[in-house]
Amino acid sequence: MNSFWRRRSLALLLATVTSPLLLARSQSTDTHVPVRVDVASIHPHQSTTMDDPSDRRVLPGGRFVATGTSVRTLLRVALMTDDSRILGAPSWIDRKYDINATTADHAEITNPHQFQEFLLSLLETRFQLKFHRDQKEGSVYWLEQEKPGKDGPAMKPDTSGSPPEMSTNSSGVRATMKASGMSMRDIAAALTRQAGRPVEDHTGISGRFSFQIEWAPQVASDSSLPSLFTVVKEQLGLRLRPAKGNLEVFVIHRLEEPSAN
Repeated sequence: MNSFWRRRSLALLLATVTSPLLLARSQSTDTHVPVRVDVASIHPHQSTTMDDPSDRRVLPGGRFVATGTSVRTLLRVALMTDDSRILGAPSWIDRKYDINATTADHAEITNPHQFQEFLLSLLETRFQLKFHRDQKEGSVYWLEQEKPGKDGPAMKPDTSGSPPEMSTNSSGVRATMKASGMSMRDIAAALTRQAGRPVEDHTGISGRFSFQIEWAPQVASDSSLPSLFTVVKEQLGLRLRPAKGNLEVFVIHRLEEPSAN
């Protein structure tokens, strides 16, 4: 597997903690031939335990293998969004499937934008997905500087010129985020999934930064670590201020269970 996937550990491409950052970066992708699905074998997942984990892998030769993966998860990644912005989905989207698929001409998937294209093609081809994008007003956070002109102790200017990199991990009682080469727009995008609603950059700060922070996830009531909001304020010198904003939503017109292989 190439270095791109090793650096980001595949999970970040699979609707986990860094999806918003990937979307922010993929918007600048140069014109190219879209990555499309060619062959896809899809079967209902046969659960063997009460807590049967899902697993998804991108493999050499344009292969994608998933076990115990729901259509909801595929939609999240393909559209780079969250549940609250997927409208009109049928009740069965939490059913899990095992998927073995390949790209047309075995084209390699080498960046997040291509992975989105591939999953969207899979959904359109085998699940008959049809949708349109719309806007609605909703709750967001504005990312602002806590004290103008003053960075937090964990926020370090990054002049390396390297592409933005970010990894996030959570053990249940401790969540960590390590970032380098990040613009404020990148940081806002990365915080979106952690904060539970879209985060918009209103800092007015240019340049790129590196930092490492850790906090207590919202579900961790017994953690001694501070909350994400406290860490953003005290370590990054920023704040997340509740506000109203326009949210992109995805309205589903058609989504069908996959036909027999």
